Amino acid sequence: MKILLLIGCFFHFDPNESQAQSLTPASILDRALSSAEEHGKSIGSFKMRVKVQEKARFNQVIGIARKRLVAKEGIQMGQWYGNQTISEVQVGHLNQLIHGIESVQTFHKKYTKPTLFLWPDFYQDYVGTSCVSPLSYQAKSYYHFNFKGDTLVEGKACYQFQVVPKIRRDRLFKGTLTLDEAGWMVRFEGAVFADAIDYSFDLQNQNFQGKWIPKKGQIRLLAGLLGSDGEYVWDQETIGKPSEWKFEASLFEEPKNAKETLNISAVAFDETYANQFLTNLHGSLLRKWKQRPTSNLVMIDSVYYKTAETNIGLDPAFFTEVPGMKNREVVIDSFKVTPFNPSQLILSKSFYFGEFKRDYYPFEIYYKSPVFDSNFNTVEGFVANTALVFRKRWSRYHMLEAEVLGRRAFGINRNSGLVRLRYRGDSFDLTVTNGDFVAQYNPENTISPEMNSLSTLLLKNNQMKIYRSKFTSLNFTKRFSARFFLKSLIEYSERSQMDNTTDYYWINFLNRDFKPNNPTNSEYTQEGFATHQSFITQLQVGFRPFLTQSYRANTRLTDWGSSPLLLAKYRAGWKDVGGSLTDFNQVELSYLHNIEVNPWIKMGLLINAGTFIGNKPAYFIDFKHYNGSLNLIQAGEMLASERLVGYYQNFTSGTNQRLNVNHYANSTAGAYVEALSFFQFSNLWLKPLLGMKKLYVKEVLIANANYVQNQNLLYNEVGYGLDGVFKIFRLEAIANFINGQFSYIGFRININSRIRIGNIPE
Repeated sequence: MKILLLIGCFFHFDPNESQAQSLTPASILDRALSSAEEHGKSIGSFKMRVKVQEKARFNQVIGIARKRLVAKEGIQMGQWYGNQTISEVQVGHLNQLIHGIESVQTFHKKYTKPTLFLWPDFYQDYVGTSCVSPLSYQAKSYYHFNFKGDTLVEGKACYQFQVVPKIRRDRLFKGTLTLDEAGWMVRFEGAVFADAIDYSFDLQNQNFQGKWIPKKGQIRLLAGLLGSDGEYVWDQETIGKPSEWKFEASLFEEPKNAKETLNISAVAFDETYANQFLTNLHGSLLRKWKQRPTSNLVMIDSVYYKTAETNIGLDPAFFTEVPGMKNREVVIDSFKVTPFNPSQLILSKSFYFGEFKRDYYPFEIYYKSPVFDSNFNTVEGFVANTALVFRKRWSRYHMLEAEVLGRRAFGINRNSGLVRLRYRGDSFDLTVTNGDFVAQYNPENTISPEMNSLSTLLLKNNQMKIYRSKFTSLNFTKRFSARFFLKSLIEYSERSQMDNTTDYYWINFLNRDFKPNNPTNSEYTQEGFATHQSFITQLQVGFRPFLTQSYRANTRLTDWGSSPLLLAKYRAGWKDVGGSLTDFNQVELSYLHNIEVNPWIKMGLLINAGTFIGNKPAYFIDFKHYNGSLNLIQAGEMLASERLVGYYQNFTSGTNQRLNVNHYANSTAGAYVEALSFFQFSNLWLKPLLGMKKLYVKEVLIANANYVQNQNLLYNEVGYGLDGVFKIFRLEAIANFINGQFSYIGFRININSRIRIGNIPE
């Protein structure tokens, strides 16, 4: 009887049924997390035809930016602008692709570039803008995975989990994750908030040879700033079925003669606004959401053009017209030539000439209006600057530039100015200048004339100190690569003292007296100087040893924040050259690094160490000056990755920290060491107590130190702040210590008015 029962059990035993019964949602999830790295490595060796679409629109823009968009660029609020690309994509890995472009069509755009296929690799621990992937090996430390139920996808049994962050913090996903029994990601529908941008995702995969590879996806971005907001949508889907493709590693070797964009400052601060909107957003997605930092594979996108298999028109379901929108035929044209109008003299204006060359005119006359270049100081009174700039272009950033600038100082009834000739390209910049102009005592760490005007008129704090300079200078910058550059300066000048001539103010703040224009300190007690000749040279080299780089269409792209920047500077005054009385030698070494400790902690560090060798400077102008200011309101710089609407990481690196001291109190002609640091936290301790619930508001800690040997001075400061208040302000409170003794507490408001891209000292 027992034998019969055993035989019966044997014939009714189904090993697949037993395995299915043993698979629990928890075991499926564990398998997905433990095998994520292996799955990520194995996606590749296939090709597919894809349709990639992108569109963007400004939902609302306020202020003068709205007028610029409408009048100059033809942009309408609420109107979609985009393009569609059909291509055959050969996939080596998710970040190593070959794109065969078949066609590119535009929607309300005059010019366009192909939109390249991309697919975020959620099998990495971090994806995109340092967001923690739900498939990270440590995902259970950050997320709750609530089982929702099972489902069928392409006939395969799959399991759905609701992903919920354990803590309320940015850079954590929330949504629905679908996995198959082997732990492959079948679909993710969710969202994440990072860098003050809302991202939403719907990424659907398809089964191919036992793997789940991309099928259809959409990424949507929403962002806003001070009442202005816009959105961007990227959408792609495969056309037909994927097929096998033989992967050859040689196809994805780093190009030997890759092109490289080196004049990042010029590109980042380009006037063109909406015309590069799509390009910047798509480039951002490629750089951030396509990176696979733990794969040790260089990101490469090879692009070529091929004959289209079939013509595919624009998808009306994606490229939707807005009912009632006027002038639908309007296209983006940032170089629209408008007739002259006398009102244009109030604002700065560019006038273009010649035949348009896709993204530039060969000739340009740029008028700089004095309306937005006027200020006040206690030496000259009210001042206005105006200029005419003539540009001859051979490409967008390869040009010859001639500038004539005039300056009117109403308080002293004096006219001055300069003439500048500049020839620049992508890898070099040569400038010759001659003029009779004012100069600040600290040319490398200048004080904003506009901020000085406010502090002078409202707080009776004339922080900026100037002198007269009749000079001729030669500046040359050579960028050999993204890693290495050289900057040099030769200047011959006649320098003359200038004194305060007015005590005009708007508010008699604390009944203060204005400070003299010729600064002194404990190391230099003589006020002012005699007129003299000066011949000065300076050589600086910069090196970024550990840059992370990727490639797109034989162009090398650089993550500027991935490496520290090492600087070495030699500055000298040459006595008896042309009657020069300056005689000194200064050497300085600098280390600058912006570090991402984890997705929620960032830091910026700047260390300067230097000394004067041999003869010391005889004039206070030539001392080592520091980046300090007592201004309550300051214009700072933002650390960001590209210039796109709504992107304001608002993390200011140590480079931009201004010591909260008198700008010249610690100036020295001896040895010095300066260390500035800045730490940013998503949540530290005071933010919840202060009622700051917005995820884009960060907490910051500041720690700065400065040692001046000749003054036997050790200056320290520690501070706390809130970064991102109303998305553009940083509020700081700082305590100061001199040789270990507490001095006072200062408060500062920082206005982040410019966007920087990593460690770029230009």
